[in-house]
Amino acid sequence: MRIGIFTDTYDPEVNGVVTVIQMMTRELRKEGHEVFVFCPRYPVRQEDHDGVYRFRSVRFVFYKGMRMAIPFSRKAYPLLSTLDIIHSHDPGPMGLLAHWVSERCQIPHIHTYHDLYIDYRRYLPRAIRPTREMVKRMSRLLGDRCDAIIAPSAQMLSELRSYGIGGPIYALPFGVDEKEFAQETVWQARKTLNLPTEDLLLYAGRLGVEKNLEFLFRAFGKLLSARPTARLIIAGDGPHRRALEEYAVSLRIEKFITFTGFLKRTDLIDFYKQTTLFVFASKTDTQGLVVMEAMMAGAAVVAVNVLGPVDVIRNGETGVLVNADEDELAGACLELLQDNEARLAMGAAAKRWAHSNTSRASTRELLAIYDQYVTRKN
Repeated sequence: MRIGIFTDTYDPEVNGVVTVIQMMTRELRKEGHEVFVFCPRYPVRQEDHDGVYRFRSVRFVFYKGMRMAIPFSRKAYPLLSTLDIIHSHDPGPMGLLAHWVSERCQIPHIHTYHDLYIDYRRYLPRAIRPTREMVKRMSRLLGDRCDAIIAPSAQMLSELRSYGIGGPIYALPFGVDEKEFAQETVWQARKTLNLPTEDLLLYAGRLGVEKNLEFLFRAFGKLLSARPTARLIIAGDGPHRRALEEYAVSLRIEKFITFTGFLKRTDLIDFYKQTTLFVFASKTDTQGLVVMEAMMAGAAVVAVNVLGPVDVIRNGETGVLVNADEDELAGACLELLQDNEARLAMGAAAKRWAHSNTSRASTRELLAIYDQYVTRKN
């Protein structure tokens, strides 16, 4: 099968969508399929493998690091009509190109709705910011033009149905590559970052307003009053970092928080293995890939009971789900920090679950979806 992946975000950007696309591409090729990735070109030249086609792009002025592709490429265009299936991952210029190619060449089109776009409107100036209803209508229009939609969680599937999308929608959270996590730990995070305390709480991800990190900081501040040995590690970067650093100062907890910036993939995996707890407060992540990564590393997870984490955490067994309440989050963390046996057992159960929901297993489910539409075409 010749598969075209269309995305408006790709390496060197660091985010969950890029990680999923890279794992998906790798697994599809292992299964013997040809995969072509169509994505923006970035100012920093990348050493791409065969099958990656870069489109000229311009800076997206409203979000640091993001590019807007110009959907024209003499090199890529002759290839587009030879695809058996199209899989788009964004509603931007590359997503629009995917729609155009699908309709022009009668190629089945699958779209993964990765993000809760309603909550990303805040990055646009008020003068051009769409209303919530406009986002729903645009999502419905996108869904109606695709052969099928993939939602990263059952919760997100329900959200899309509430928009009025009536076509096929499949809930498919994409798993983690267990081989990445099987490597021996090399990077000693505690020593490198001078973190002698045993109580390390780790958050990993983009630093954006939508990640609800101010809430996490306030909950952590309450945890400190009962567990002064705790330390919160923020692994990642993004447009909201400076504001978060200033907010930590305003709460007088800056001495207990370490911002690492983006970590190398291998270093982040090593850090997952060395953390005491993984904490996740986002209410907008449709899957929360970092939660699954932490689980694959055997970390106990405490997350807010919204969207993606609901599908991947069995509350009280493979992690803890809490309401969006600072005291409840702080209390759940404190309880696990005080009970090593329960925390380690929870991490072990999380790891077992993650090993039964790997990227390889997800790819085979994805191929079963592809086959339905490629067969219909033929």
